[in-house]
Amino acid sequence: MLSATIKGMLVHRLRLFLTVTSIALGVAFLSGTLMMNSSMQRAFDGLFQSINAGTDTVVRGAVEGEQPAPGEPRPAVPASVLEDVRGIEGVTAAEGVVEGYALLTDSDGKPIQPAGAPTLGMTLPSDPSLLGETELRAGRAPLRPDEVAVDASSFEKGGLALGDEISVMLQGPARTFTVVGAVGYGEADDLGGATAAYFEGRTAQALLGNEGSFDSIVVKAEDGTSDDALTQRIGAALPAGLEAMTGKEVADEQTEAVTGGLGFITMALTGFAGIALFVGSFIIWNTFSMQVAQRTRELALLRAIGATRRQVLRTIVVEAAVLGAGASALGLLLGVGMSRALTGLMGLFGLSMPSAPLRVEASTIVIGLVAGTLITVAAAVAPARRATKVLPVEALRDATPTAERFSRVRLGVGALLIAAGVGVLAAALFGPADALMIPVGVVAAILGLTTLAPLFMRGLAGVISWPLLRRGVPGELARQNAMRNPRRTASTAMALVIGLTMVATVAVFAASFKASFTDVLSSSTNADLYVLTPSSQSKGYSPEVVDMVRHVEGVESISPTSNGKGEFGDAEAAFTSIDPATAADALNLGMVDGAVTDLADDGVIVKDAVAEAHGWEVGDVIPGSFPGAERARLEIQGTYEAKGIVNTDYVISGDAHTTYFPDRLAGTAMVLVADGQDIEVVEDRIAGVIADQPDATVMTQGEFEGEASAVIDQMLGLVTVLLLLAVVIALLGIVNTLALSVFERTRELGLLRAVGMTRGQVRAMVRWESVVISVIGALVGAGLGIALGVALTRALADQGLEKIAIPGDQLALYVVAAAIAGVLAAIGPSRSASKVDVLRAVVTD
Repeated sequence: MLSATIKGMLVHRLRLFLTVTSIALGVAFLSGTLMMNSSMQRAFDGLFQSINAGTDTVVRGAVEGEQPAPGEPRPAVPASVLEDVRGIEGVTAAEGVVEGYALLTDSDGKPIQPAGAPTLGMTLPSDPSLLGETELRAGRAPLRPDEVAVDASSFEKGGLALGDEISVMLQGPARTFTVVGAVGYGEADDLGGATAAYFEGRTAQALLGNEGSFDSIVVKAEDGTSDDALTQRIGAALPAGLEAMTGKEVADEQTEAVTGGLGFITMALTGFAGIALFVGSFIIWNTFSMQVAQRTRELALLRAIGATRRQVLRTIVVEAAVLGAGASALGLLLGVGMSRALTGLMGLFGLSMPSAPLRVEASTIVIGLVAGTLITVAAAVAPARRATKVLPVEALRDATPTAERFSRVRLGVGALLIAAGVGVLAAALFGPADALMIPVGVVAAILGLTTLAPLFMRGLAGVISWPLLRRGVPGELARQNAMRNPRRTASTAMALVIGLTMVATVAVFAASFKASFTDVLSSSTNADLYVLTPSSQSKGYSPEVVDMVRHVEGVESISPTSNGKGEFGDAEAAFTSIDPATAADALNLGMVDGAVTDLADDGVIVKDAVAEAHGWEVGDVIPGSFPGAERARLEIQGTYEAKGIVNTDYVISGDAHTTYFPDRLAGTAMVLVADGQDIEVVEDRIAGVIADQPDATVMTQGEFEGEASAVIDQMLGLVTVLLLLAVVIALLGIVNTLALSVFERTRELGLLRAVGMTRGQVRAMVRWESVVISVIGALVGAGLGIALGVALTRALADQGLEKIAIPGDQLALYVVAAAIAGVLAAIGPSRSASKVDVLRAVVTD
């Protein structure tokens, strides 16, 4: 039977090509994602190990619970601790390290803004033993207050040269520095995508807000002293609030923090790969179903010469396993290129990834092979079971009955799945629902539709293809072909349904997000103008900008906001700071209790739903923990319910932010223009004043909305591109189905030609059949996508998504594109159909 299986695959190899392609593409997506993730982990691990290679012990501020990510603030280390550490036995070198915000500019004065990575200012150890693999690639370390060294990547990308004068954005006024060096890190040119500006020690303390303190102290052990022993010795001598870690522990912690932060990208890409593989499973099912039908006489002959049902089943399953394993192996090879493509795609859409050598883990190979093979076998099981029901007498018949029973079990399972899916979506539409449950409901609905699709596919195909009756004989025959085998039409169309469902969902969600943002922005602020960062990836801008704008002619007031993370009530919390004196006029927080103007520096305003969930009331004093203050107790002085510019659960005053957070950067600032002043004129004045501050810009409300829409469109583009692979696989399924159908209908096509049908009419018939299948998939997918997008938007209403928008033009474009794609998918099969030899066809058995 194994020999028969192999021979059967060789005979039908052309029919299996598209099936192999669909499996290989799905496995390539999956394995490419895993390769990219492994490469990123290796790159960051190597980077942080090289940076900390010269460090045996690190002294830093202790933080309870989750540790801040690299570049995030920690409690400071008093400068006096440095001399104490230097006096400990076993220490050969120790220096204080300062780190903070610094945004470099290139040779044209434009910000060098990494996508998603921090912009760091820091010091470079003067003792060579503490540098590890950090090295000067060009020039020297900064020695004067007006000198700076930059990372090698920024040096190259910014078009910089030694001796160039550049502007550096800081938490205070921007400063001009002379570039004196370029710094590398082992084989890496940057800090995992982050930019770095190195200053002389005392200058760094003054510029980065660390007067009289350090962010950490790095220590080198004497020869013969282990890092563990030295770390324990230093830790025992430290005052409360400080801790000692080995350099390796810090490197491992940094790697885990960064790669953990990138974990959501890996999970998202794995989800897209899963969609692609799921779509591919429809092609596999369809291929094996059609081949079982076409090989009825072959299977019957095997039964006639003694093959058992189990052997026939094994024949089909082994064929699927061999096919899946071979396609998966091809997918692994394609995954190498896919990994690079995904990395480039992330960068193209604003998510910078560090350059890293390709890393292929054994687990990636195993997962790729197992996933592709199992999905192929699982999709082939149902057709294989049908093959076991072929009787030996079928070998004597000219054709195989095409009628298939629709079991009550299948009907019941399908109905239950659809009911579950509709129930979850209805809960999201008409009542409170967990947003995480919506994907479960969608999966259930799609599985239910897949199960029951043959029941309504004949009628749906008839309605959609009704206009084809006006296209003459080719149109009428195409309509009949689409209706003749509803199970086949359903399985082919459902592959496209899944891809279009995801694309339509993202489109509806994005449109609703933009509509909600516009509505929330207009209702939550009274601002005429906004001062903010020119890039969504920017961390903020110097508070000096706020003072500059405040004195511009025509400005009545400016109300800045800032953001920071800490703990409140023993839970991680995000805070927004405001200026109570100006926020009352510029912001509409929707105060439930208390007043914005009453917010004191030792107080906090809490979102009403959060206060209710914790049982807090106005007047309660709640403990908190912040990077700039080890512990603090804040009094709840009000509650609010509005959403908008303030998108956190806690609001504190600007002065409190200065106390609790080392980061002084301003975020979005709202500007009120004085009565009688022209808004556009004032905008031009502000733009002129802050022209030398490239990390800040001024916008009207319309421009602000447009900027937010551009960010959403960018993410929509990324998701759509990733989903296109599933759509491409679905279109391959249409090509595959038509190609197999042409082979199956050889006699029919020959008879049509014999009674006068021209080659052009045959091609038109196949094309129209492809268009019908494509449009069915597009319409059902768009409809399901609209339902899912609306449900997801309603489920996130408490996050500010209160407007629902259906991008009708965009969805209509998807349907038209699907129809065009159907025409393109039919090019090959239609040509094959038109070339059928009439004489051979009418005698084909």
